[in-house]
Amino acid sequence: MINLAPEQFGMQPDEVFRNADFVVTAFTCEEAGQVLTLANRRGTLTVLPYRGLTIWDAEFDGYSLKSGRRSARAGKGKPVGGVAFHSPWLQQDSLLAGMQRIGLQVEGDTLALYGSGELSHPRCRVRPALRLTADSAQFAIEMQITNLADEPLPLNYVCHLNYGCIPDAVFRQNLPAPALAPHGNVAEQEMLCSDDLSLYVDQAEFFMLASKGRRYVTRFSTAQFNYGLRPITQQGSQRLFRFVQPATCSPYMPDGAAVKMLGGGKMREFRVTTGVV
Repeated sequence: MINLAPEQFGMQPDEVFRNADFVVTAFTCEEAGQVLTLANRRGTLTVLPYRGLTIWDAEFDGYSLKSGRRSARAGKGKPVGGVAFHSPWLQQDSLLAGMQRIGLQVEGDTLALYGSGELSHPRCRVRPALRLTADSAQFAIEMQITNLADEPLPLNYVCHLNYGCIPDAVFRQNLPAPALAPHGNVAEQEMLCSDDLSLYVDQAEFFMLASKGRRYVTRFSTAQFNYGLRPITQQGSQRLFRFVQPATCSPYMPDGAAVKMLGGGKMREFRVTTGVV
C-alpha cells in the first residue's frame, strides 16, 4: 500500500507511481483542488481523492465519458467541466469532508485507489474505492459503509454516473420490458425508474450504443441496487434519456413505504462497474 499525504499535491504534477501498466500523478489546481490521475494505455481517470474519490473526468479511447465528445482540457492538465461520477452516497457534503486516509495498491493487473474516513452525521465509517485494470476502459466504483451508531441507518443511495447525453443512442439491457416500464406519464417526468430489478436478474447489465461504434456498459448486483434510474434531459424540442444510474430505492416509493436499513454495527458493500466496452 502506498499511502498519500495532502502535501504531495503541489501546483506542479508529481508522479507518485509508475509501472509497465499504470501511471499515477498528483497535483493541485484552482478549479478542483487536490487531484489524482490514474492512467493506463486506454485512458485516464481524473479523481478528487479527498472528496470521496469523486471522479472529475473519465477519458478513454480519446473521448470523455462525461461529455460524449472529444475531451477538452485547460492548460497544464487541469480538468474542466462538472463532476463525472461518484460513489453511492447522497449526503455528499458530509462525505466530501470525511476522507482522512488515501492509499494506492497494485493487485495483479489492477490498480486500486482507497479512501477511508468517519462521519459524524450520520455516525458511520465510509471506505470508497476505485479499481482500474490494465488495458481496460472499464473501472469499478465501490463503497463500503459501516454503521457506527446503535440506531439503524437508511440506505437511500444512488451511484451517480453522469454520462453525456448522446442523441440517437440505442439502449440495451439483460432485462424484460416489464422491468423497465415507466410509472405514470413519461411526458410529465424528469426521470424514469425501473421496477425492482432483483425480481428479474441477479446481475443487471445496461449498454448504451453510440455512433462510430462506441459502446458503454454499466453492471451491478441487484441485491445491492434494486433500481435503475434514467434521467431525462430536454434539448430543444427533444427529450433525451441519459444512461442508467444504479439506486437502492425508487424516487416514486409511496410515503411510509419500507426503506432498506443498515443495523447498528453492521456493514454493507456496493460495487458498480462501468466504462467502454
